[in-house]
Parts: sequence; C-alpha cells; structure tokens
Amino acid sequence: MENTQTKKTIIIAFIKAAILATIVALALILIFAFILKLTNISDAAITPINMVIKAISVIVGTLLLCKNGQGGLVKGLFLGLIFACLSFTIFSILNGSFVFKFSLVIDLIYCTLVGAIVGVVAVNLKKS
Repeated sequence: MENTQTKKTIIIAFIKAAILATIVALALILIFAFILKLTNISDAAITPINMVIKAISVIVGTLLLCKNGQGGLVKGLFLGLIFACLSFTIFSILNGSFVFKFSLVIDLIYCTLVGAIVGVVAVNLKKS
C-alpha cells in the first residue's frame, strides 16, 4: 500500500511541476508577445528568446520537483521531456495544426538537458 501511495505522490508532483512550468511559459510568452507588439525587436531574436523562456520554465518546474533533494537527474530529465511534449501540444492546438519538424527534436533535447542539469544542481545545493 505504501509503494502505491509513493507512486501516486510522485505522479502528482510531476503533474504539479509540469503545470507550473507550462503556466510560466505561457505567461512569459504573453509578455514577450506584448513587448514584440510595442517594439521593433528583430525576427532573429525571437528564437533565442523563446529558448530562454523554455529554459526558465523548465528551471522553475524542476526546482519545484526537486525540493526534497533526491533524484534530481532523473526528475529533471523527465520533467524536461514532459514539458517539451506538453508545450508542443498546447501551442500546436493554439496554432491550429500539429507540425512535426526537426525543431521539435531540438526542443525535446534542449528541455531534457536543461531539466537534467538543473535537477543535479538543485539536489546538490540541497545537500550542502
């Protein structure tokens, strides 16, 4: 019974962290869209800023997920992967089409690596 409760707790923690990361991403993208509307930011700056927004979102979610100080690498990896898939799904729905391009693979790798690195750092900061 205890093992089932532990699995349920872990799943709930992942769901909360993924939702938080997604909310952060949506909020930052709305702010960025507003800034784009008011300024003359170059189109070349959009992709790097979107990558920063994704990283910030994964960082926030991973820090929430790793607050107990255990399993940072695995938790960060999975949260990054979940976030990348969830954000792809949400933004594809908002866009009205699901387009699978190489950039999706890059996003999956990028978010997974960011999550893994932040997970390791977060766990090690908790230990010291």
